[in-house]
Amino acid sequence: MLFRSFSLFLLILITLTLSGRPASQQRGVGPGVGAAGARGGVTLPDPPSAPSTQPPALTDLDTVLLNVSVTSSGNNAVPGIALDRFHVFEDGVEQKLTYFWEDSRPMTVGFIFDDSMRMDINDKVYVLKDAAQAFLREKNPRDEYFVVRMADLPDVVTSFTTDPKNLPKQYKASGETALYDAVYVGLAVIKEAANPRKFLVVLTSGGDRCCSLNNKRTTEDMLKSFALKNTTEVYPVMVADQIEDEESEFVHRDGVVLDDVATMTGGRMYIVPNAPRTVEAQMAEIARGLKTQYIVGFKSPRLPDGKRRGVKVKVDSPDGSPKLSVWTKAGYYARER
Repeated sequence: MLFRSFSLFLLILITLTLSGRPASQQRGVGPGVGAAGARGGVTLPDPPSAPSTQPPALTDLDTVLLNVSVTSSGNNAVPGIALDRFHVFEDGVEQKLTYFWEDSRPMTVGFIFDDSMRMDINDKVYVLKDAAQAFLREKNPRDEYFVVRMADLPDVVTSFTTDPKNLPKQYKASGETALYDAVYVGLAVIKEAANPRKFLVVLTSGGDRCCSLNNKRTTEDMLKSFALKNTTEVYPVMVADQIEDEESEFVHRDGVVLDDVATMTGGRMYIVPNAPRTVEAQMAEIARGLKTQYIVGFKSPRLPDGKRRGVKVKVDSPDGSPKLSVWTKAGYYARER
């Protein structure tokens, strides 16, 4: 009799504990998931016994999804942020979130490395040797990567692999800078990635084709258009150095183009001085910021018109904490009617 009473008490205690769990602590919420009811238009799943490794199913195809990076000082990714701290704006108007997921799934990274003759100036090519190793130092065992070089013609020198030992041991500078071509190839190759999270890290000193329009295959507009159609985030790292007068215009142009591509895709542009340790530190910093991201979604109340719409995401920092750094892609195109 005493055992039955204790069992009944324990069952009531467990029931009260689960029912009182705050909805903001759920790892992922989305339309059509679970049957626990809704709060503010967001469907909440039943409390799982263990965190799910897959995001909630997307049942409304009009939902706009954004991959959001949130970092603290040192560009460290910040996990465990609740849904109610996120604010998404479409063309300046705040939207009601209908989808939320904290995403730490394995990633695929394409390293687009500039080994053209321009990188031979002041021995910039030597920064390539340990750059990828610095990024992969704390990789997930299931993270995969590939390497594309860009001297004269883009070349996939390392195909998809999870083993850092397969990285090229050295890079020899030669030929013209096929920068736009190499990024384009990287975006095409990464479509075959095994992992859901996809990134390109572009390490270059700029100067696409070294001013030779006759050899150019991928134009600026072609690159931007292709990047917009991908779900891959692009992170350019430009190695700054003294630039000869006849090439400075083209290096500046490439910096602007790469910054635009990063902004369009939800990545970030970095400019670093020509020093191996500095480049390695920047690569490691980028990797830290991508360990955990968030997928947030909303359904725009505006009718489809096929036009571009700007988006911005803000995240409230916990009381007394430093301001968080937040970024996502700058906009999206609504579907046609």
